[in-house]
Amino acid sequence: MTHTPEAPATPDTPAWRRLTELRNAQRNTVLLQRFSDDPQRAARFSLAAGPLHADFSKQHIDEDVLQALLALAEERGVSRFLHAVMDGDIVNITEGRSAAHNRLREAAATDSDIVVMRSQLAALVEAVHSGSFCGADGAPFADLVHIGIGGSDLGPQLVCDCLAGSETPRLRLHFVSNIDPAALSHTLASLNPATTLFAVSTKSFSTEETLSNAASAKAWLQAQLPDADANAQFVAVTAKPAAAAAFGIAEQKIVRTPGWVGGRFSLWSATGLPIALGFGMQRFEQLLAGGAAIDRHVAGTPLRENLPVLLGLLDVWNRNLLGLHSLAVIPYDHSLRLLPSHLQQLLMESAGKSVSATGQPLTLHSCPVIWGSEGSNAQHSFFQMLHQGSEVVPVDFILPLSSHHPLGDQHRKLVANCLAQSLTLMAGKSASDISIQLQSEGLDAEAAATLAAHKTMPGNRPSTTISVAKTDAHSLGALIALYEHRLLTACAVWDINPFDQWGVELGKRLSRSLMDALGGGDVSALDGSTRQLVERYRAVAEAD
Repeated sequence: MTHTPEAPATPDTPAWRRLTELRNAQRNTVLLQRFSDDPQRAARFSLAAGPLHADFSKQHIDEDVLQALLALAEERGVSRFLHAVMDGDIVNITEGRSAAHNRLREAAATDSDIVVMRSQLAALVEAVHSGSFCGADGAPFADLVHIGIGGSDLGPQLVCDCLAGSETPRLRLHFVSNIDPAALSHTLASLNPATTLFAVSTKSFSTEETLSNAASAKAWLQAQLPDADANAQFVAVTAKPAAAAAFGIAEQKIVRTPGWVGGRFSLWSATGLPIALGFGMQRFEQLLAGGAAIDRHVAGTPLRENLPVLLGLLDVWNRNLLGLHSLAVIPYDHSLRLLPSHLQQLLMESAGKSVSATGQPLTLHSCPVIWGSEGSNAQHSFFQMLHQGSEVVPVDFILPLSSHHPLGDQHRKLVANCLAQSLTLMAGKSASDISIQLQSEGLDAEAAATLAAHKTMPGNRPSTTISVAKTDAHSLGALIALYEHRLLTACAVWDINPFDQWGVELGKRLSRSLMDALGGGDVSALDGSTRQLVERYRAVAEAD
């Protein structure tokens, strides 16, 4: 069944007009006043879903705004779109595909391609872990080099990095994505070729960066082990098994992933091979179960209590009504330090569009810029801008309430830092209060007023805190799925197709066409800037 897109969103509808009225009426209402007026505000604007709890009471909303956002969701067919995705309808209009990645998370999935994929994945993992599939000298594999890029790299690397924060992987895990030869060279430098397994992950088996790195890795193995079959230490995850076989990978070492899964949503498929190889099928299944818990929440919860939907509507409120251009994601968890990178691809590759699902120009801005880093390190880099910069940036704080590494009171200090940052963003500190304090410390009134201007924290800056009891495979699966459904909610409002990425494809094609020019081909058709840069490259290459 094909999902019929809504008409492009416009601010000239009852829900948008109501939101605009509320925005204008509440423009001068500060967050501290909202808490003063409503002692139950924190409870009223907090929700749980699976292992996650989100406090969004520090956002610039009240019940009237929330009801208007819910009316907007009804107006824009949010529930219809979310169910169309989860039911497997054709929602990727430009490519004629479904995008039911939630089915990959179902414990009892019956789709034949998912059943076959899981069977192949489990068999490969068992062969590696049992030692029946081993390295050239008969010893078990000790290292895994995972070669992929984008969705075939960011999600699996995030999960493996997170799980490695609490347990030792069965194989040492290495991820190579960049076509820059330094990335692969540095990885290979410390490895024993006889006990190194290479996994090539590319849905199309035509991704230039991945195939280039895979070919170089194979050449390295052949040079290091001239008497061994280099192909024997390669496995593949792809929707094109014939192409993987042509590369030299044996059929029983190829795991076929469904072609309808978009790269940035493919974590839940066989693309998660390094997770299963590193930490076992049980951990991978716990990740899937965490995501499935959020799927059930989204499918069976009214919109007013539907956490991912409300967070997606808040993204629309902040982006389109309050004019806030970016979103900072700050995990107060060292093991989640790669989360902002994964979310950058998930959100910006999906929602970074300027036309509607039917190809009409958008009348509203779509995706904010997603960025961030781990707390508390980020406090000593860009938090100055968050607190005192001229641009207001909403913040998502991600906070585990307990740690796998109880070192003294360090985790309590980490939590205190996270809570202090969200409180300071909201409350700030006025120039008058700072001036009074400075005068009490001995400064005269004029000097105190001058210094106070530099130390003033305007506050009234929105944030959401998403907490979990402890970071593990289940809670991480839930967190990633929450952001996926949140993204889809906002995309339904904006009426954009979140499942294609044509902006990525054009650059790939042009890079291939420029290879000939860089190698000495005709440059007369190039623009002056590109021609100049090509000629500079040639000069340096010839000198080398």
